[in-house]
Amino acid sequence: MKKLLFPLLAVLALTVGTAAAQTTMPDTDAMQGRGGRMQGSPDEMAKRQAERLSKELGLTTDQATKVQAILLARTQEMQAMRGQARDGGNRGQLREQMQAGRAKYDAQFKEALTPDQYIKFTALQADRMENDRDMRAGNTSDVKKMKTKTADGDKVKVKTDN
Repeated sequence: MKKLLFPLLAVLALTVGTAAAQTTMPDTDAMQGRGGRMQGSPDEMAKRQAERLSKELGLTTDQATKVQAILLARTQEMQAMRGQARDGGNRGQLREQMQAGRAKYDAQFKEALTPDQYIKFTALQADRMENDRDMRAGNTSDVKKMKTKTADGDKVKVKTDN
């Protein structure tokens, strides 16, 4: 009996340890999509993005409400386009639709934000796009200077103190 007790306890410990290692936090992992980006319903994503932008841009309550509505519409439209792409839609036509949508929502953001907030917003977008490109290319070095143009042709320069 004593000879069976030790191996049985060892197997039990390994089983419990393995099961504990495989459990994850359902809140975050359920929302993680491809590429590590947060997912969820369009409402949840728009709310998270609006909260983040409110902090980063110092939005008023009215601006935050407008921005959240813009983000929700943009998210829903982009999800519909991604669905078309998965269903074998014409890539060239989808690219044109996405560019037109980007310009439309950019104009709405420009209307909802002050000029200074809009400049910060476009810099944040450019920084995120640059980071996405770097991650895809495997380059994770910090960017110290960046230049970009908005959809309207406005030039934006960003320098960090790194």
